[in-house]
This record gives sequence, C-alpha cells and structure tokens, in this order.
Amino acid sequence: MPAETPSHAAERAGARTGSLAFHDTDLRGPEGGRRGRALFYAVAVAVILVLLASVIPSPYAIERPGPVVDTLGTVEGGGKGTPLITISGEKTYPTSGTLNLLTVTLVGTPQKPNSWLSLVPALLDPNQELVPLEQIYPKGTTAEQRDEANAALMTSSQDLATVAALNALGRKVPAELVVGRVVDGGPSVGILKDGDVIRSIDGRPVTSLTELRDGLQRADGAVELAIDRGGKSQTVRVTPRATDSGSSPQLGILAGSRFDIPVKVRVEVEGIGGPSAGTIFALAVYDKLTPGDLTGGLRVSGTGTIDESGAVGAIGGLPQKLAGAERAGTDLFFFPMANCADLPSSLPKGLRMVPVSTFAEALEAVQDAAAGKPTPTVSERCAGSGG
Repeated sequence: MPAETPSHAAERAGARTGSLAFHDTDLRGPEGGRRGRALFYAVAVAVILVLLASVIPSPYAIERPGPVVDTLGTVEGGGKGTPLITISGEKTYPTSGTLNLLTVTLVGTPQKPNSWLSLVPALLDPNQELVPLEQIYPKGTTAEQRDEANAALMTSSQDLATVAALNALGRKVPAELVVGRVVDGGPSVGILKDGDVIRSIDGRPVTSLTELRDGLQRADGAVELAIDRGGKSQTVRVTPRATDSGSSPQLGILAGSRFDIPVKVRVEVEGIGGPSAGTIFALAVYDKLTPGDLTGGLRVSGTGTIDESGAVGAIGGLPQKLAGAERAGTDLFFFPMANCADLPSSLPKGLRMVPVSTFAEALEAVQDAAAGKPTPTVSERCAGSGG
C-alpha cells in the first residue's frame, strides 16, 4: 500500500473534523438556536418581573392571625408579672382557666405598602386575607391616625365592658350622653356645642346613643333636646337630616356616654387597639368580681364589641381570630351573631363555637361549658341570623 501523504492525512482529518462539526451544528443550528434564545428571553423576562414585583407597591394590606392574650393572666413589666386586669375599690376573687383576647395583625400601610411579591404567601394561606388599603385607611388617613383612633376605641371598650359587667351584677352605673363634636355643615351647627350634655329628646330621658337614635326614629321633623351647658339647663330644637339617600335622619354630632364607674379597672395592654375585645373584657371583670370559677379551668376565647346595655356587636377579621383561637388550644370560642356570614366554609373540628348577641348569652355559654352542659351550636343560631 502506498504511503499516505501529508495531504491525504490532512484531508482525512479535515473530513473527520468536518463531519463532527456538521453533526454539532445540526444540534445547535437554526431551530436549536431559536429555542435557546427563546428560553433565555423567557427566563430574563421572568427575572425582571420578579424583581419588579418585589419593589412595586401594591394597594393591599395583609390581615393575619395576631397574638392571643389571656385577660386573666399577667403581662411582663419591671421584671415581674403584672395582672393584665387590676380592679380596685371592690372586692375581687381568684380566677382560673383563660379568657383569651384575640387579635389580627395588619401588614402594610399607605406609607409602607406591601410589594406585589410579598402578597404571594398570603394568597397561599387560607388564614390570611388581602384587604384593599383604602378600606382600612380612608383617603388622607395615616397609620398614626388610625392607631390613635384604635387606641381611643380600646379605652372606650374597657369602660363599656366594666359597665356591662356591673350591670349584669345588678350594679346600675350612672351615665350621661355628652356631645364630643358638632359636625361641620350638619343640622346642629350653631345649636349644639362640644361638651353639651343631652338629657332628653322630646321629653324622653337619654343616657346613651341607642336611646338617642330611638328618639330620632320616632321623631317627625324637628326634635326638642333638653341639654346642660356650662352647668345651666336649657332647651333647643334641631331638625335632623339624612346624610345620604335612604339613611336615617341624624343630628350631625359625635357623642358618647360618660359613666360614673364606682370601681377602678386598669387594663395593661400595649400595641392592641379597637373595640372588639369588649365582650371578653366584660367577662374577665365579671369573673374577678364574683366568687367561684367562671371558666371551670377551660380555655375560652372570644371576640365582640359591647355597649353599656350588654349588646354584642360585629367585629372584623373573624377568620383570622378563629385561626388564632384554634392555635391557642381553645375549648370554647364565642363570636357575634352579626358575623355569622363571615365564618369560613371549613370550621375547625373539635372546637366548640357559640354565636352570641348579648353579654348574658356569652356568660351563659361559658358557665354551661364549664359545667359540662351543652351550648347552642353555630347551625342553630346562625340559621336564624341569615348567616
């Protein structure tokens, strides 16, 4: 066989190299290259979107279960435990079990909004909820202003809870209805003043907003108000006016009851606001002022506003508070009947739940549960409330 010349060897090597090059180009060539570029662009776009979602503010706040606080327990302060509720001026009795105050943690404010990316965990957690910021912070309202308003509502709820508990014990608490502010442009401008004490409407005594509203419902045209101003009694006439189409006529004032409470109740809570703890506060005050064991050692959690008459009102964040109660190992959970429609479709198994509309019903539910007696069920009470 003739010897292979260098040129022949180069041709063979070139052929082999060319063959390999052709095969490789077939894998990466026109179609493969387009697919690669498309994948690269898709990944790049996804990365950019994620980065944008992590910095662009969203118009939503997140509601999630907040801390659970035992109103019969203690809080840390000064290196020692201080009772969350302290009563002076009246004999008190030992308590057992728990009466849990339930809270909702709110994440996001108009000044520090959540990014779109931070909303993802809330979408995947049934115990969290997205709420439009404007629903929580009306236009022009700051987080500081909302906190101040909630702090005032918390203080008011403590007074109302004390009055409701004392009334349930047969201790009637003197009260008077005081004008806090006359609304600009309202029907009472120039007639009523801040600080006026309203004694009656059309001859019927009033000491609460409920009684004043009832008087306005009965009225046909102008109403006659007996008031005290600066220590002097006088009579004025005001024509109520509806603020919106279909709304009830109003005086255009902000007013509230001022009570002469015979006992001093001090509540140590920080960072918690709003009126929804009213009913649980009332139960705790009642428990401390009565001998015996109200809870029977049970872990009771509850929520609901309260007024001086003992009426339990609606609250916000029921699903989150229910989740908090479940996590706290609650034996009995009560909530306002007005919130029946807000119950989640899936309820915790093994948790006794009782809808209530009055302090008396909440008290009876706790007493019956402590005694091992049956309590009203959600289906029994919510069916009648439309929930």
